Amino acid sequence: MTINPTAQSPKETSHANRSKWLLRLLYLLMGAWVVIVFAFNIFQPIKVLPRVSLSPGFSFINQAGERKTSEDYRGKLTIYNFTYSHCDTACTQATAQMESLRTALIQLGAQEAKFSLVTISLDPERDTPAVLNTYMSPFLTAPQNDISWDFLTGDPTRTKYVVGGGFGLYYENVPGESGQYAIKFEPRFELVDGWGIVRSEYRGAKLDLALILRDINYLLAEIHNSQGVGRYAYEAAHLFRCYP
Repeated sequence: MTINPTAQSPKETSHANRSKWLLRLLYLLMGAWVVIVFAFNIFQPIKVLPRVSLSPGFSFINQAGERKTSEDYRGKLTIYNFTYSHCDTACTQATAQMESLRTALIQLGAQEAKFSLVTISLDPERDTPAVLNTYMSPFLTAPQNDISWDFLTGDPTRTKYVVGGGFGLYYENVPGESGQYAIKFEPRFELVDGWGIVRSEYRGAKLDLALILRDINYLLAEIHNSQGVGRYAYEAAHLFRCYP
């Protein structure tokens, strides 16, 4: 009897077939994953706003003399802007646009999220709570509803840390002709989600109301739909940078 040294036993053959089957399954799964990745990148079935950075923590005083911290705005979509009461027309226009945004949010009436508006003074030495209360009064024509609007002031050094270090907004005092000073800065609006993460920045004194409302609707959709299994789809959208 001749023995073939290369012949495999039935057990070895079964093991080899199982290994080939598992290898093919692995290739199939890898191929399917590649197809899904390409499809997600090309078609982007879900749009999300990027997670830009963490917003800074702070503790300031509002126009009513109440202490407000960053924790008071957790769980809310918060829009920040920066100004001071002695600023020129450009700052007044920016504050008026915050008023228009607040009115639009009241009309939006979304139930899935709460909103807050926050204006931080860049001139805390002159902008006391009483001064800010006078400054803000003409802009609060819309009913309060559930959308609060705080004008905040505080320690100058702490303001520098929060605005300059936290939000990355550079500003400086510039001497004026009458012995007073103006503040040089680039106007900006910041959209922060309920987890305290900056989701979008809008540079310039003129706020594109349609654009920020579009972005807010993206956040509302993410809040509403990223529950249970839907959360993984939204995390995939962040992973593949499915940004509008």
